[in-house]
Amino acid sequence: MIKNIIFISGMALLSTESVYAESHITELNVDQSFRTAVKLVEDQQYMDAINIFTVLAERDIPEAQYNLSLLLFNGLGAPKNFKSSLKWAWKAYLNEHEYALIQVNDILDMIPADVRDTVANELIQEISEIAKDKNQLATLKVGITFTELLSEPDYLSAYVWLSIAQAYGIEKASDLLREVTDQLTIEEVLAQQELAAQLFEEMK
Repeated sequence: MIKNIIFISGMALLSTESVYAESHITELNVDQSFRTAVKLVEDQQYMDAINIFTVLAERDIPEAQYNLSLLLFNGLGAPKNFKSSLKWAWKAYLNEHEYALIQVNDILDMIPADVRDTVANELIQEISEIAKDKNQLATLKVGITFTELLSEPDYLSAYVWLSIAQAYGIEKASDLLREVTDQLTIEEVLAQQELAAQLFEEMK
């Protein structure tokens, strides 16, 4: 498991140990590939490191998503890109990375609301498609994104997705759904329940 925190170029990167391996991923071994990427960062071979982190991040590895966000934020391995950095930090947060929310908030402090909403809407589109492909946990992630990443929370849409997540038995969804319900009128709740039931049936 990837646990220890090391500091490289002013950035906190998660690593097991600094063991060098081939920088090209053939048969993907997550821990070894991650160690390789960290070693490449230590050696300031940022372009190779970012390539490996990207492959791992796309496989939903939160440590890789977090570190990819850091590299993009600092302009190492690729030009600085706050939008992409926010996207990967948010994905790491949704995957319960310990430090990802700090990174998210640092980026949100720097960008305007319309850019924030652009990233949020792109993520909502992407994750909702994953949810519709029978990925139950993704329903929770969509609900969280509607409430926490948009500059103005969309409680109506969040209610639909969190209702479905709760129906799947995802425990965290219940508390979030109660919080969202407090922001809606009973008429709005009833309407969203109908939408949730319809979408739930379509996703079976």
